[in-house]
Amino acid sequence: MVNINQINELTQSMGGQAQAKPKAGDGTRAFDSVLSNALEKTDPAEGETKSAALGEIAAPGFELEDPSSLVTGKTDKLLGLLDSYASQLENPGVSLKSIAPMLEEINANAGSLLDETRFLGEEDSGLKDIATQTVVAARTEYEKFQRGDYL
Repeated sequence: MVNINQINELTQSMGGQAQAKPKAGDGTRAFDSVLSNALEKTDPAEGETKSAALGEIAAPGFELEDPSSLVTGKTDKLLGLLDSYASQLENPGVSLKSIAPMLEEINANAGSLLDETRFLGEEDSGLKDIATQTVVAARTEYEKFQRGDYL
Protein backbone atom coordinates (compact mmCIF):
# COMPACT_ATOMS: atom_id res chain seq x y z
CA MET A 1 0.00 0.00 0.00
CA VAL A 2 2.89 2.34 0.63
CA ASN A 3 4.08 2.03 -2.98
CA ILE A 4 0.63 2.87 -4.34
CA ASN A 5 0.48 6.01 -2.24
CA GLN A 6 3.90 7.07 -3.54
CA ILE A 7 2.74 6.66 -7.11
CA ASN A 8 -0.32 8.81 -6.45
CA GLU A 9 1.82 11.47 -4.76
CA LEU A 10 4.28 11.40 -7.67
CA THR A 11 1.45 11.80 -10.20
CA GLN A 12 0.00 14.74 -8.29
CA SER A 13 3.37 16.44 -7.80
CA MET A 14 4.09 16.22 -11.53
CA GLY A 15 0.84 17.97 -12.35
CA GLY A 16 -0.91 14.86 -13.59
CA GLN A 17 -4.36 13.93 -12.59
CA ALA A 18 -5.36 10.52 -11.39
CA GLN A 19 -8.20 9.40 -13.59
CA ALA A 20 -11.12 7.38 -12.38
CA LYS A 21 -11.63 3.94 -13.83
CA PRO A 22 -14.15 3.93 -16.66
CA LYS A 23 -17.40 2.16 -16.12
CA ALA A 24 -18.17 -1.05 -17.96
CA GLY A 25 -20.43 0.63 -20.54
CA ASP A 26 -18.11 3.60 -21.11
CA GLY A 27 -15.26 1.62 -22.77
CA THR A 28 -15.10 3.46 -26.09
CA ARG A 29 -15.87 6.88 -24.68
CA ALA A 30 -13.17 6.46 -22.03
CA PHE A 31 -10.59 5.73 -24.69
CA ASP A 32 -11.73 8.72 -26.73
CA SER A 33 -11.39 11.01 -23.74
CA VAL A 34 -7.92 9.70 -22.87
CA LEU A 35 -6.81 10.08 -26.47
CA SER A 36 -8.12 13.62 -26.78
CA ASN A 37 -6.46 14.58 -23.47
CA ALA A 38 -3.17 13.21 -24.73
CA LEU A 39 -3.50 15.08 -28.01
CA GLU A 40 -4.25 18.33 -26.19
CA LYS A 41 -1.07 17.96 -24.18
CA THR A 42 1.02 17.44 -27.30
CA ASP A 43 -0.31 20.47 -29.20
CA PRO A 44 2.30 23.25 -29.32
CA ALA A 45 1.84 26.15 -26.96
CA GLU A 46 1.36 29.68 -28.27
CA GLY A 47 4.42 30.99 -30.06
CA GLU A 48 5.88 27.53 -30.57
CA THR A 49 6.01 25.81 -33.91
CA LYS A 50 5.72 22.13 -34.59
CA SER A 51 8.85 20.53 -35.89
CA ALA A 52 8.70 18.52 -39.07
CA ALA A 53 8.88 14.78 -38.83
CA LEU A 54 12.22 13.17 -39.40
CA GLY A 55 12.94 12.23 -42.97
CA GLU A 56 14.69 9.14 -44.16
CA ILE A 57 18.08 8.59 -42.58
CA ALA A 58 20.60 7.26 -45.06
CA ALA A 59 22.73 4.34 -43.96
CA PRO A 60 26.47 4.85 -44.11
CA GLY A 61 28.16 3.34 -47.13
CA PHE A 62 29.55 -0.11 -46.66
CA GLU A 63 33.16 -0.61 -47.54
CA LEU A 64 33.52 -4.17 -48.75
CA GLU A 65 36.90 -5.79 -48.50
CA ASP A 66 38.36 -7.01 -51.70
CA PRO A 67 39.18 -10.73 -51.78
CA SER A 68 42.94 -10.21 -51.80
CA SER A 69 42.98 -8.18 -48.57
CA LEU A 70 40.64 -10.69 -46.94
CA VAL A 71 42.87 -13.61 -47.92
CA THR A 72 45.95 -11.68 -46.78
CA GLY A 73 44.42 -11.09 -43.34
CA LYS A 74 43.28 -14.68 -42.91
CA THR A 75 46.65 -16.01 -44.06
CA ASP A 76 48.43 -13.77 -41.57
CA LYS A 77 46.15 -14.91 -38.78
CA LEU A 78 46.67 -18.58 -39.65
CA LEU A 79 50.45 -18.13 -39.79
CA GLY A 80 50.32 -16.48 -36.35
CA LEU A 81 48.32 -19.41 -34.96
CA LEU A 82 50.80 -21.89 -36.47
CA ASP A 83 53.70 -19.98 -34.93
CA SER A 84 52.02 -20.03 -31.52
CA TYR A 85 51.27 -23.73 -31.95
CA ALA A 86 54.93 -24.49 -32.78
CA SER A 87 56.15 -22.62 -29.71
CA GLN A 88 53.70 -24.52 -27.49
CA LEU A 89 54.83 -27.85 -28.97
CA GLU A 90 58.43 -27.02 -28.06
CA ASN A 91 57.49 -26.15 -24.48
CA PRO A 92 57.74 -29.31 -22.33
CA GLY A 93 55.48 -27.74 -19.68
CA VAL A 94 52.49 -27.59 -22.02
CA SER A 95 50.42 -30.74 -22.35
CA LEU A 96 49.10 -31.96 -25.68
CA LYS A 97 45.60 -31.88 -24.25
CA SER A 98 45.85 -28.13 -23.70
CA ILE A 99 47.07 -27.64 -27.28
CA ALA A 100 44.12 -29.49 -28.83
CA PRO A 101 41.65 -26.51 -28.83
CA MET A 102 44.22 -24.35 -30.61
CA LEU A 103 44.65 -27.03 -33.25
CA GLU A 104 40.89 -27.15 -33.81
CA GLU A 105 40.93 -23.38 -34.33
CA ILE A 106 43.81 -23.76 -36.78
CA ASN A 107 41.87 -26.37 -38.74
CA ALA A 108 38.75 -24.18 -38.86
CA ASN A 109 40.74 -21.14 -40.01
CA ALA A 110 42.45 -23.25 -42.67
CA GLY A 111 39.08 -24.29 -44.08
CA SER A 112 37.85 -20.71 -44.08
CA LEU A 113 41.01 -19.51 -45.82
CA LEU A 114 40.74 -22.20 -48.45
CA ASP A 115 37.16 -21.10 -49.18
CA GLU A 116 38.27 -17.48 -49.60
CA THR A 117 41.05 -18.33 -52.06
CA ARG A 118 38.42 -19.40 -54.60
CA PHE A 119 37.49 -15.74 -55.11
CA LEU A 120 41.00 -14.64 -56.04
CA GLY A 121 41.66 -13.79 -59.66
CA GLU A 122 44.64 -14.52 -61.88
CA GLU A 123 46.35 -11.30 -60.80
CA ASP A 124 46.58 -12.67 -57.25
CA SER A 125 48.13 -16.03 -58.17
CA GLY A 126 51.16 -15.45 -55.89
CA LEU A 127 48.90 -14.73 -52.92
CA LYS A 128 46.81 -17.76 -53.78
CA ASP A 129 49.93 -19.96 -53.74
CA ILE A 130 51.03 -18.62 -50.33
CA ALA A 131 47.55 -19.08 -48.87
CA THR A 132 47.29 -22.62 -50.27
CA GLN A 133 50.69 -23.58 -48.88
CA THR A 134 49.68 -22.19 -45.48
CA VAL A 135 46.48 -24.24 -45.57
CA VAL A 136 48.43 -27.38 -46.49
CA ALA A 137 50.86 -26.81 -43.61
CA ALA A 138 47.97 -26.26 -41.17
CA ARG A 139 46.06 -29.33 -42.32
CA THR A 140 49.26 -31.44 -42.18
CA GLU A 141 49.87 -30.41 -38.58
CA TYR A 142 46.26 -31.16 -37.74
CA GLU A 143 46.52 -34.65 -39.23
CA LYS A 144 49.84 -35.33 -37.47
CA PHE A 145 48.32 -34.31 -34.15
CA GLN A 146 45.20 -36.40 -34.67
CA ARG A 147 47.26 -39.39 -35.78
CA GLY A 148 49.36 -39.20 -32.59
CA ASP A 149 52.73 -38.34 -34.07
CA TYR A 150 53.60 -36.17 -31.04
CA LEU A 151 52.87 -38.78 -28.33
